[in-house]
Amino acid sequence: MKLLALGVDHRSAPAGVREALAFDGTKCDRALERLPREFPGSEVVILSTCNRVEVYLAGAADCVPDADSLCSFLTDFHGVRPDLCAGHLVSYHDEGVVGHLFRVSASLESLVLGEGQILGQVREAYRAAVDRKTVGPVFHTVFQSALRVGKAVRERTGMDQGKLSVASVAVDVAREVFDTFADKAVLVIGAGKMAELTLQHLKGLNPGQILITNRDPAKAEAAAGRWGGRAVPFDRLGQALIDADLVVSTTAAAEPIVTLDQYVRVQRARRNRLALILDIAIPRDFDPRIGDLDQVALYHVDDLRAQAEQNLQRRQRGIEPALVIIERETADCYSLLRHQQAAGAILQQIGSNAEAVRDRELSALFASRPNLTDEDREAIARMAARLQNQLLHHPRAAVRSAVAGAGAQEQPPHHFLSAVRHLFGLGDHPAPGSLKKTT
Repeated sequence: MKLLALGVDHRSAPAGVREALAFDGTKCDRALERLPREFPGSEVVILSTCNRVEVYLAGAADCVPDADSLCSFLTDFHGVRPDLCAGHLVSYHDEGVVGHLFRVSASLESLVLGEGQILGQVREAYRAAVDRKTVGPVFHTVFQSALRVGKAVRERTGMDQGKLSVASVAVDVAREVFDTFADKAVLVIGAGKMAELTLQHLKGLNPGQILITNRDPAKAEAAAGRWGGRAVPFDRLGQALIDADLVVSTTAAAEPIVTLDQYVRVQRARRNRLALILDIAIPRDFDPRIGDLDQVALYHVDDLRAQAEQNLQRRQRGIEPALVIIERETADCYSLLRHQQAAGAILQQIGSNAEAVRDRELSALFASRPNLTDEDREAIARMAARLQNQLLHHPRAAVRSAVAGAGAQEQPPHHFLSAVRHLFGLGDHPAPGSLKKTT
């Protein structure tokens, strides 16, 4: 048995190379059709994201190609020069494939440590391969385990806790200040890239109202249309501040656009209701002294960056515990693959032996009863086949159950499978081409 993974990611290749090798649109479907024809007997899964393009193959040693052959397939399929990929493609083999996929699913190899999107992308890649029927027993085990391990790492290490971008941290702060947003008005000042990023996160809060203002009315209208908000003329900023419970300011103004005196009047008109101001503009849009007012919480970009850095450090502390989990789960999964292969060989041999006995006995019976009609012979043969299947049903189920529950417990299934070989007279030797453990 052989496993191979080959591809590029954000560390090994620039964006241009990743884009050239990406399986976007219908390319993934076409590749899932071509790869099994190109390498018959191989199981195939393709994982293609903006930061990662990887092809996974598994099968008998003579079915799975070497890395160079798979590289040639990739360049030919995408119509790119081989030298474009030189020095960028990275390959993993056998147990290394399992460990790599587990690290990917746990987001340890993502551009943003702990991001949650990759687990869904691995799930979609697996489902696409299942739909195309390019997955067999090896990758069913490996990818289902990867999804379970990725989830377990996130739950046990806190790897996904705390946001890492200023915009997302800003929204986390808002969640800490307000219990609900259904009755809250959110004001976003500015309509540039940072405003768009913030609006993307704010939309998930489902606020009662989103107000957007900008010196360019057309930009404010466009942003309001994209995010289901209402554009407010910039000369009506004062009234918008009175209406807003949460303010996010992202302009590129050279000096503060809201002074202390202005906001004192705003807060008086608001009847001193709690206000949260997230000033992520550089230079600042709000006079820092506004944060000293009663019922006003003012955060500027350095506050949010500091929180993002703390979140990153918290996630980094989860790396070592995550690697411990992954190392153990990789060994368990690879051991399970070995047991499954050994069990599969035993079940195949049991079936072959039973068929040989059945055919021999049927031949002897038919030779001793030459007067049997073809219809009689067919009925007897069907009965013998049904009897064989019924007699072997429970032994087969017991073997599969023992292996499925074995995991990395090497000794119990080893002794169990040896006993099965002895019981059915199969000898006590492992099947040829058995799965070897590699490092």
